Amino acid sequence: MTSVGVVHLDLMSKGGGEAVAMNVMEALQADHDLTLLTATEPDLPALNDYFNTGVDASSLSVRLAGTLAPALHARYGVGYYVLQNALLARYARRHADEFDLLVSTINELGLPPGSIEYVHFPFDWSVSLPNRGDVFHPTLDGDSAYERVCRRVAGVDRSAIRENTVFANSEWTASAFDDAYGVRPEVLYPPVDTTEFVERRWTARENGFVVVGRVERSKRLTGIVEVIDGVRARGHDTHLHVIGPTYDEAYRSELDAMAADREYVHVEGELPRKELIEMICSHRYGIHGKAYEHFGMSVAELVAGGAIPFVPASGGQCAIVHDDERLTYRSIPDAVDKIDRVLGDRSLQRQLRFGRAEVERRFGRERFRDRIAAAAAEALGESREGAIRTARRLSKTAATDD
Repeated sequence: MTSVGVVHLDLMSKGGGEAVAMNVMEALQADHDLTLLTATEPDLPALNDYFNTGVDASSLSVRLAGTLAPALHARYGVGYYVLQNALLARYARRHADEFDLLVSTINELGLPPGSIEYVHFPFDWSVSLPNRGDVFHPTLDGDSAYERVCRRVAGVDRSAIRENTVFANSEWTASAFDDAYGVRPEVLYPPVDTTEFVERRWTARENGFVVVGRVERSKRLTGIVEVIDGVRARGHDTHLHVIGPTYDEAYRSELDAMAADREYVHVEGELPRKELIEMICSHRYGIHGKAYEHFGMSVAELVAGGAIPFVPASGGQCAIVHDDERLTYRSIPDAVDKIDRVLGDRSLQRQLRFGRAEVERRFGRERFRDRIAAAAAEALGESREGAIRTARRLSKTAATDD
């Protein structure tokens, strides 16, 4: 069997990027010997439960990327994130000749020609995208000394990117990547698991909101609490559940303090998958707070669960709601106004519900795995059709075993 190295910094972050990595490995594991190049040991059984995937832990080799990147990650977590990715990129290229194919699921790493790179947001090691005011990354600060060090450590050859298969998670990300590198990636929406969502009558749902994602500042969860404050001040008896793992303890403390003063705000933390699904399916509305979200898998899950989501009017998440201005907001007061209108109009609520079938068609997992299997086959000169058939067979087998 051919050997494939999958490059990802930390699967235990349990975000959208990690869902991509788990589905990539599931799509490729039947036809290839897989090795995960990473900075931390993953708990694969826990990850399979969390993402409803079937990655075979017994056949996956895990290799820590040298010593410095794992040490930095163990000491600082997401601190010095760009530097950790730079070290990961360097390690992967140094060991590239040990694999028939390398696949990055953590953005562009300048891997050798013929590799596959899935971009959630362009790190762009050599420029800071000064011509795009709507593009930012919270770990970068212009042309800082830190960023220059990261670029030097990474040593990414921009020309190598042109010779790789590059995917982007949204049209917005593809546009940002094109600005950075002059290369337009193929848009491959990330894999949204719709299998466990169930249809539920609108009248059987609670008149409340759910927000799903890591507890960290870029998610602007305290701002969402303020939105709910404003909606309640308009006379709506509603509430909020905040669901997701804590990534920033100080920010979690701020959020907990706000919740302590509000009986209608519930900070649930990380929930088992079944409880998360039930929470979404039992509520009418969802909300997201991160501006310039690269895609927003949790938003797609809210739609799949039958909830009506409200999202910032920026980034790739707008495509999930068809760029509908009734569901996109530019400020806290704007969000309050738009939510107030929807909550007060039953006919509008019926219009704005999309449901599971549409999410499966646009963002489903089989679509994603088929394309990844085909891309790997193309890169290795193998049969595209055979790779797709194998990926589908494995996916169905895993579903049966569950």
